[in-house]
Amino acid sequence: MRKLIFGILVSGIAVYFLSKNFDLAEFERLEGKINWWIFPLLFLSNLWAFIPFSIRWYHLLEKKISFSGSFTTSIIGVGLNMVLPARGGDLVRLIMNKRDTELPLTHLFSRIFLEKVMDLGSVVIIGAAALFYMGLGQSKNLNLLLLSTLVIFGMIVGLILVRYYLDPLRGLAKKLFGFIGKLGLYEDKLDHHLVEFSSFLKGDKLAKPVLYSIPTWVFGYAISYYLAGLLIGMPIQFPEALLFMFLGGMGVAIPSAPSGIGVFHAAIISGFIIVGRDPGEGLVYATVVHLTQFIITTSLALVAYLYWRWTHGNKN
Repeated sequence: MRKLIFGILVSGIAVYFLSKNFDLAEFERLEGKINWWIFPLLFLSNLWAFIPFSIRWYHLLEKKISFSGSFTTSIIGVGLNMVLPARGGDLVRLIMNKRDTELPLTHLFSRIFLEKVMDLGSVVIIGAAALFYMGLGQSKNLNLLLLSTLVIFGMIVGLILVRYYLDPLRGLAKKLFGFIGKLGLYEDKLDHHLVEFSSFLKGDKLAKPVLYSIPTWVFGYAISYYLAGLLIGMPIQFPEALLFMFLGGMGVAIPSAPSGIGVFHAAIISGFIIVGRDPGEGLVYATVVHLTQFIITTSLALVAYLYWRWTHGNKN
């Protein structure tokens, strides 16, 4: 509850400053300019993005789940992330996968941690590439990448410790859990999962999931950002779409209300300022991207959930 209240507060502050600093009459620009024929393409681009996303999850779980199960639960998880606080949709996905595979939640949590490392790394690489391609690689813009790069670095250091220094790490964990009187919990419930996770990081098990990460963003989500501009008669270049996607991804990573309302808008507006476009247009564009993604992903999630229930009803 405290996380939800904090998230709503962050979003509320962001929405307040946006409404104070931007003329909401900007939305009048949309009158008569919406190209409705783009919406089916936008819908398909969102659906298409789930294919590499689901293939990656399928390989992260070492094919212990069917591809259809990976596909449907991925859609449900992303859709619920738009309405639940603290990335609650991801937790729902793990619970559904646990039911489908009987894998322990600790195992599934380790895999979704890898997924987030890959996603964060991918969007930072894409964002940096877009900035340099458009000739915007000045130090003031590169500061945008600094925090996310530090977070990635910390995550990678953690993975390296698990991969190459397992025994010292296990010893440290035993001491810490022993200090708080929970050594039995660690030895019975956690230690073997840490060993299994370290084993997964060895060899070529990570190769395929890593290979699917950047295509998920470039050929999936970025196309949706590009089409959103065409939908409202506000064409954007594809490199701009890549930059806005990076900023939007970083925006929703900040603790905020469900779907990142307000914070997401502020992130996209900053992108419009960076590329020298009207920030008022950025507010309109961010609202359209946010609204269309909300409608499309939640609608897909509802259909996917009904399918998931139907398939499990037939099994029972």
